[in-house]
This record gives sequence, C-alpha cells and structure tokens, in this order.
Amino acid sequence: MSQNLVDLEKKAIEFRNSGHLEEAAELFLAIVKFQPDWEHGTGFYDLAGCYEDLGRLDLAEECYAAALRFQPANRDFLGGLASFFYLHGAPEKAFDSYLSLLGLDRMNGDEKSIELSTIALKVLGKRMGLSDAEVAEKITRVLR
Repeated sequence: MSQNLVDLEKKAIEFRNSGHLEEAAELFLAIVKFQPDWEHGTGFYDLAGCYEDLGRLDLAEECYAAALRFQPANRDFLGGLASFFYLHGAPEKAFDSYLSLLGLDRMNGDEKSIELSTIALKVLGKRMGLSDAEVAEKITRVLR
C-alpha cells in the first residue's frame, strides 16, 4: 500500500502545481485518512497549503497544527503556520509562532533565519501595538 500512497502523493503534487487545488486536496486528504503520519506530517502540511489556497482557513489551521504534532521542531511546518497566521489576520498567534520559530533558529544556530524571524516579530509587534522595548525583551528572552 505504501507505493500507492507514493503514487497518490505524486499525483496530488501534480494537481497542486497545475492549479487543481480541489483535486490535490482530495488526494492529500485520502493519504492522511489512510496514514495520518504520512512522511512525518508532510501529508497534513501539504493539505494545509491546499486548504489555505482554497480559502478554507479553519481546515488549513487544523492541518498545520496536525503536521506540527508529528514534528514540532520542523522549521517548514512552524514557518508555514506562522506565515498563515501573519497573512490571515491573527497577529498574536503569528507573534507566538514566530517566537517559537526564533527559538528553533537559535537552537539550530541559523543566523539568517534568526534575522528573518526577528524582522517578522518587529513588524507584528508594531501591528499589535507593542513598544519596541517590549518586542526586544521578548526576542531577547528567546535568544538567551
């Protein structure tokens, strides 16, 4: 059955890449229904992206969270969720997600990603009405 799932995933990716999001979502959904831990959460992550592009934001958020349950320290999954919140008007959730991402960047010693996460946090902090000092303090706490 594993080969069938690989074939389904390939077809789903083809559909997504050619703009057939409904069809792609159906196939990714079939994969995660059959094997929820497919590729350590990647099935849910891909499904989340389809749902987001289709405007099914509640389902997208659920799928991003499901992917993270399999790999909580996956930078792509966490960044996808942070970006999702950022783009869809949930600045507090985005801020918290970017703080988590910043901690992961620190743990991995990824200076470029630390810089990018810090920029996102500063922008979100302004959007949330936080002072520069408040944002700096939260960033510093994570980078210690």
